[in-house]
Amino acid sequence: MISYVGMVTQEVAVQASVRVVLQSNTQNLDEVVVTALGISREKKALGYAVSEVKGDEMLKARGGVNNPINALQGKVAGLQIQGGAGSMGGSSKVLIRGVKSISGNNQPLFVIDGVPIEGSDYNSTDTQRGAGGYDYGNLIQDLNPDDIENISVLKGPNASALYGSRATNGVVMITTKKGKKGDGYGITFNSSIGFETVNKLPKLQRLYGGGFDFETITINDNDYEYPDMATDESWGPRYEGQDVVSWYDLAKWEAGGKAGNPTTSKWLAPKHDVKDFFETGVAAVNSLSVAQATDRVSSRLSYTNSELKGYMPNSSLRKNIFNSSVSIASPDKKLEIFTNFTYMNTAAKGRSETGYADNNVMQKFVQWGHRELDMQEMKDLYMFPDGTQATWNRNDWDDPTPAYSNNPYWTRYVNYQNDSRNRVYGNAGATYTFTDYLKFQYKANLDFYVDKQYERNAVYSQEASRYKEISRQQRELNHEFLLSFNKRAGDFSYSANAGANLMYRRYEYVYGETVGGLAIPQFYNLKNSIGLARGYNRLDKKAINSVFASGTAGYKSMAYLDVSIRNDWSSTLPKGSNSYLYPSVTGSFIFSDVLKESTPWLSFGKVRVGFAQVGNDTDPYQILDVYSFNNALSTTPGYVLPNTRNNSDLKPESTNSYEAGLEMSFLKSRAGFEATFYTSETKNQIIPLSVSGTTGYLYRVVNTGSMTNKGVELRFYGTPVQTNDFTWETNLVLSSNKNKVKKLLDGVNYYRLTNMPFGGEIGALEGEEYGVIMGRNFVYDDKGNKIINEDGTYASSGGNENIGKIYPDFTGGWTNTFRYKNFDLSVLLDFARGGHYFSTSYMWGMYSGMLDESAAINENGKNIRDAVEDGGGVLLKGVHADGTPNSTRLDAESYGMQFYSGPMAQNVLRSDYIKLREINLGYTLPLKKDLFVKSLRLAAYGRNLAVWGPDVKHFDPEMAITNSGNIQGVEGGSLPSVASYGVNVTVKF
Repeated sequence: MISYVGMVTQEVAVQASVRVVLQSNTQNLDEVVVTALGISREKKALGYAVSEVKGDEMLKARGGVNNPINALQGKVAGLQIQGGAGSMGGSSKVLIRGVKSISGNNQPLFVIDGVPIEGSDYNSTDTQRGAGGYDYGNLIQDLNPDDIENISVLKGPNASALYGSRATNGVVMITTKKGKKGDGYGITFNSSIGFETVNKLPKLQRLYGGGFDFETITINDNDYEYPDMATDESWGPRYEGQDVVSWYDLAKWEAGGKAGNPTTSKWLAPKHDVKDFFETGVAAVNSLSVAQATDRVSSRLSYTNSELKGYMPNSSLRKNIFNSSVSIASPDKKLEIFTNFTYMNTAAKGRSETGYADNNVMQKFVQWGHRELDMQEMKDLYMFPDGTQATWNRNDWDDPTPAYSNNPYWTRYVNYQNDSRNRVYGNAGATYTFTDYLKFQYKANLDFYVDKQYERNAVYSQEASRYKEISRQQRELNHEFLLSFNKRAGDFSYSANAGANLMYRRYEYVYGETVGGLAIPQFYNLKNSIGLARGYNRLDKKAINSVFASGTAGYKSMAYLDVSIRNDWSSTLPKGSNSYLYPSVTGSFIFSDVLKESTPWLSFGKVRVGFAQVGNDTDPYQILDVYSFNNALSTTPGYVLPNTRNNSDLKPESTNSYEAGLEMSFLKSRAGFEATFYTSETKNQIIPLSVSGTTGYLYRVVNTGSMTNKGVELRFYGTPVQTNDFTWETNLVLSSNKNKVKKLLDGVNYYRLTNMPFGGEIGALEGEEYGVIMGRNFVYDDKGNKIINEDGTYASSGGNENIGKIYPDFTGGWTNTFRYKNFDLSVLLDFARGGHYFSTSYMWGMYSGMLDESAAINENGKNIRDAVEDGGGVLLKGVHADGTPNSTRLDAESYGMQFYSGPMAQNVLRSDYIKLREINLGYTLPLKKDLFVKSLRLAAYGRNLAVWGPDVKHFDPEMAITNSGNIQGVEGGSLPSVASYGVNVTVKF
């Protein structure tokens, strides 16, 4: 008989040699998870949903080489993470159980070892709506995967009520590694090298060049055919090897002092096309940690360095992270003093501008440009000897100044930006144990960072030259007091916690920008402004004082009742309304303990129910109206009221949430499932609604309306195959959230979140799901046919209509893990269905003749660019207003133009996808115990390897993500999707 703690006892026959694989027994070993306030509890006792992810999952592919939080994609039901893999250090949109606040923060609270961490982003509104700007990423990317022990996702208000209003949207709790007793010296070295390559670009046509036609020019009495380089569209002649004088021929001639005559080139598809512009990114990560523990002292020190050379020319990202964790206990072990601090320094150079912007190379490659351009030629000559720019988009053959577009290499090497951040977060505190059932803890939690950004547009660029500096500094300090009680009496167990928290946050913002351009080229200083440089600064302060308590009663380790209560006093709400109390109550019953004799196939079974109410405050300074400085109206400076009317009667938002769940496992835990059903309603939404201009304001902050969320979360897991040498484990998570804007305000049924760059809006529409795309729609007859105008174009609605929704109906992930002896392989697929986004790139790419469809073959077997009378052109499906089928063909250019002038619904794409998110292969070397090296593991990974979906021909739907806030669903000039590959070595001594 062979037995081990937490494993099923097995009887085997006596043999000379025997190998036995023990199976886990969840009935003998209760899983412990970390819950609110860092309290560890048995998972079976919880009356709400908590999912846990081990820290090793964060290391497998490191979320690619960008935001580490992306490593959780597809691994937790109800946790939706989207992030553009092509944006170096870019933002990730993180949601737990959908959107709850119409205009407020919907991101979960991130907590590292009890320290609330700022995880939002400061991207501009233009960046969020696809209108230009840089995606600097949300601050949760400052996580270090090498330091993470495990992650607990507290999904609903029932789970996170003890954290107060900041946890309305759930909590992602991160526990870092600590010193542990063990064999060896406690030294771990981890080294990895990764590569990133572009694996998804829009499909561009390669049959026709740029401009509209050739013109004949004369140089030194010689005639040349010259393409229309001043036009940034590609409706030019078909490639037939014609002799032309290209922009490159002219630029070389000019750079050489115009000696002799310019060379000529063949009019052909480029040998080095857009894909050749991008390089292979290389990321190197090295981490070293030393950890040890005795009966009284535990310590761990670590250092991690990561260096990334991005796939964009002249791009890099460097991180240095130090972590220190120490705890010391008194000789009687009643007093323990502990501290845990992390210092991080990051420096980035050459982030790509996003959206519809002068320095977003993808906007020039896909939306406006010439298809004959050769990337090697543009790289060879992007600057003349005198420092001026050499670009393809010349104003004329004898005028090399740029008309609309910079040379992409000028963009990357001259108009680059850079930024840096220094950050410290951590805590220090003490725990005193009075008895074996009563202890007290105090912690001071700090999160402090200084973030600086520098943006430049050089003299001789297409756009006006400028220089801008931004500095942000934030300090948040939390004092936490906690008294804990834990006692067992016969069949009953009792635990209780009571405490208080004092939070203070100070945020400073300083901004400076040149006016009228730069006086001296290549000198980037605010003093180099032609006009008087403008500046702006802001100071925000916020405080929340809180008291809280919770209690748990258990009976025979199979029935549990949990209650909690918390009261917050927020400085952002008016006196008399700034106090809000919220309770929660949950219950769970492990029915398998009652049925274990009659149902031996049932390993575990539990039902749980819960209710919680939480409040939510708002941002600072929305109570009183104050004057702000303004000198735009006259030469005399003055102070004016802002365009938003504040509200001195604001009340906190309030969310009521109900949750029920069922958990079961079978056949000695070889298979099982978890199911959670929830519903919530958030009332008294704090919204800046539009008001009539006659009031003297554009917006007024009001308490109004409500929004509901209803959903289901499912997890299915099992071990289909388990032998001595081979194991196959599978895990499938699914979640569906149905959101509805139930009410806005009497007489108001729509709230605009933002306007899109070229018409249309993203907003909240009463009676519909949150996050609708509003724009001109198709016009349909009573039979559902699209109406076609007399000229053969689509008819469009006179005003904005609901043409799509930005959030999916359901998401999920499927992980399969295989182990053969010392090898292991895991494969993750994740998917989403039901969402939409508006694509500016598709609209302008069709308008300007860049995309593949602008030179497609029609039903006559002709290219649509052939003359209509020869069978070319496009015949749109639909009927005229009188009901007769459409018979009017469009020429290709008119067809492309109506993607902008016609219904905007043509440019709404589905964001459905199935993605091969991750493949990890590892081998753990078998080592003898007496060796100096205690463990050696080799691993390889691939991430974002492939994507399938109905509308993924040109774009990966996730690439539309450029911020972590509420403005989503707009693709303005998306960066390419990037696949990551790498190898990793971990050695323990």
